[in-house]
Amino acid sequence: MSLPIYRALKADAALALLIDVEAKLHEDVAPHGTAPPYIVWQAISGQANNHLDEPANFDDTQYQVMVYATDAKSAYAIRNAVRTVLEQKSWISNPSINQYDSKAKLYGRGFDANWILAR
Repeated sequence: MSLPIYRALKADAALALLIDVEAKLHEDVAPHGTAPPYIVWQAISGQANNHLDEPANFDDTQYQVMVYATDAKSAYAIRNAVRTVLEQKSWISNPSINQYDSKAKLYGRGFDANWILAR
């Protein structure tokens, strides 16, 4: 079951002022040549919420979101807007991932979170 991250981010008007979610949100990896800024998300682990008397009816999925931009200020702004949207549906477990790719000359800002999805 796929996380509804695209649907949640696409519906947010404040985020739309910062980035075109439809064109700039990618699952797993951005296509080669994607111009920054852009957002990449991926599921990084999961666990079925099992029961003794019936099959699991929820899955707890851990995911990571990374924003890549040519300047740190833009990366922070977009990351914070994405986090504001997604923390209404999931909980943020690691709110501050920061990196710089010197080869691509891109700032990466992100977070890890968990989303419990009904099956």
